[in-house]
This record gives sequence, structure tokens and C-alpha cells, in this order.
Amino acid sequence: MKLDLETAIGQLEQQIKSDRFVRAVLSGRRRNMHTEFERIDIKPVQIKEEIKWQLISSDGKKDLTKNVSLDFDFHNLFKSGYANLLVETESESFQLRITKKDEALLSVSKVKLNRDLAHDRQKQRMLAENNPVFKALEMSDMLGRIKPSKMDKYKQVDEFIRLMDQSISSDLATQKDISVVDLGCGHAYLTFAVAEFLQSKYQKVSVLGVDERIDSKEHNEKVASKLGVSANFVAAKIADLSSHPVDIAIALHACDTATDDAIYWAVKNQAKVIMVAPCCMHEMQTQITSAPEPWGLLTKYGLVKERLVDLLTDSLRAQILKILGYRVDIVEFIGGEHTARNILIRAVKGETTATQLDIDRYQEFLTQWGIKPYLSKLLEKQLEAATRGDIK
Repeated sequence: MKLDLETAIGQLEQQIKSDRFVRAVLSGRRRNMHTEFERIDIKPVQIKEEIKWQLISSDGKKDLTKNVSLDFDFHNLFKSGYANLLVETESESFQLRITKKDEALLSVSKVKLNRDLAHDRQKQRMLAENNPVFKALEMSDMLGRIKPSKMDKYKQVDEFIRLMDQSISSDLATQKDISVVDLGCGHAYLTFAVAEFLQSKYQKVSVLGVDERIDSKEHNEKVASKLGVSANFVAAKIADLSSHPVDIAIALHACDTATDDAIYWAVKNQAKVIMVAPCCMHEMQTQITSAPEPWGLLTKYGLVKERLVDLLTDSLRAQILKILGYRVDIVEFIGGEHTARNILIRAVKGETTATQLDIDRYQEFLTQWGIKPYLSKLLEKQLEAATRGDIK
């Protein structure tokens, strides 16, 4: 919804100072404005029985951490030039985008997060740099430090696990065993890191890595043997993968429709948590030859059209999952300085059902644009059942 900028920022400030606040992220840059840092992460911490706000500011090369008191001036920080402001509480996610015209577009979605007040003077990593997993993957040196050439990969994996942990802590915490399927695992950096992280949380962790390249399967099996972990790998396309038990389905940068194949497989196999970070997307680009007005102003420029359609594709993926009964949010899971492909779709299967308004808006959008997402073709039967209200 469109709000006055002062009003929107006031709402975010109110949430960040509440006792349900979990985290905030400031990123992007408003038109004709300069920011001192590329990204700022904010979280509550408890230091000597006192609650403070921890600000971790990144310039793309190093992180600067400082702790501030509850009366810190967030209002001016929010107005200091950042274009994308995310504030999450234990139950709601507030995403504010400030346009080039300084218009405030605020969206609010439901989430289930845990408030963590743990404090670490260094940024608290989900897995330490000297973890044996990173040595086996040749990401760290002999002193247990992540190699500079692998630091971006390490930070991607770390933030992915952090966001996954928020979901499992609130929705899968009571399970004794857990199963993970990594769809399009490549050389399994994320696969092994997730498996290692979950070992301390569950009695049994089952892991399956899927990639169509045989050399990836062979490489990953050697790493698994070196680490002495029980993980299975198959060489197959995601679309050809047979059914398999799964609690958490993950896919990091599966190209084009492979992301849709991953979501389809996860839904079909009743995954409780789905986390996908899409990569390049071409299928929808070919469908849009013209756009309903006034969107033609954007789609006539090739580069702008490409970026717009990428966003449309991910938004429609999220809406489809919402219609199918998932609680969905879209977050920036790593700063743009590490990878341009930094959007994460996170979906948790819940007891909620989509409203008729959700369904109507989705169908109206497809009609206006004259498109049919590839994912909707794969999930056609499930979507038909959902719109009739008899999905299980």
C-alpha cells in the first residue's frame, strides 16, 4: 500500500522499538542520495541484563558492529538514503520500498520468527570459519580461515542457514528427525553446511543432493567420505527426480525453470519448508510481448523489462505458494555486493488458506498480462483444487 513517507517510517520505528522486534535490514540506495554503508543489519541483543540494538554496517569489504541504546534515532537512519527497509517482528514482516519519486510502498505479511538476544562482538556466524566442512570443501586455509576468493560463498551459505533456522525454530522444533533435499546442489557447499548445522538440533539428519552433472555427484561423494557424513547424491534433472521424504527443500540459484521444477517437486512431496533463491529467468520473458498500460513504459526498454519480469516471476511464484497454503515471504538474503541474485523465497506450510481476494488478484494479473507462469502449469491440478477450496 502507498503511504506518506513520514507515516511509513513512523510505523517501522514503532515496530523496531517493540519487545517483539527480531531484525531489520536497510539496503539499496535512493535516487540522488548517498549512504555511508551498502547495508545495515539491526537486531536486539542483551548485554549485562540490558537490551540494546546491535547495528552491523557493511561497506562491501568489512563489517562495523556497534551497540546502541533503546533511544537511538532510527527515524533519521531510515531517512538517510536507503531504498529498501525490512523490519521483522515475531509475527509480521514489514517491507518498505521508497521509489524514485520518494513514494513509500509498504507491504505487510505474516511470519513466525524467534527473538534471539544472543550477543557476539564479532558477527555471530551459523558455522565458524574453522568448521571441518569448509576445510573439506577447500573453502578455508590451513589456519581455518575462509579464503578471500571463497568469502562471498561463505556469507551466502551463512545467511541462508540463518534464515532457515528462523523457520525451523518456530515450525519444526519438536521433530526428532529431519530430512533435507538440495535441488540443484552443484558442488554441495550449501548441502554440507546445512547438514552440519542441523546435526546439533536433531537426532537424525537425512540429506539428499540432486544435480544433473555426474562430475558433481562424484565430487560430492568424495567430500562426504572425507567428512565421514551420511549424505546421498544423485545425478538427475530436478524435473526427473522421483519422490523422496522431505521436510526442508532448498535450491540455491537453480537456473530459469529449474527453480520452478524445484518448487513443484517440493510441493508435490509435501515439504514443510521451501527455500529457493532463483537465478536467471528467461521463460516468462518470451511470453510478454506487450504489457497492459501503463506498464508499456517499462517493458519497451530491454534491460528494464528483463528486471521487471524477473520480479514478476518471483512474485507470482510466491503467490502460487500462498494459494497452496504456504506462509510466504521474499527477502534479500545477502547483500548485492556478493551476488546480484540475492532474492530468497521462503515458504512454510501452515494451517492457513488463501483468501478469495488472493486468488482473484492472481487470476486477474494473469489475464491482464496474458501470461501463464511455468510453475502454474506444473501445479495446475493443485491450483484447481485450491481454488475450489478442497486442497489438503
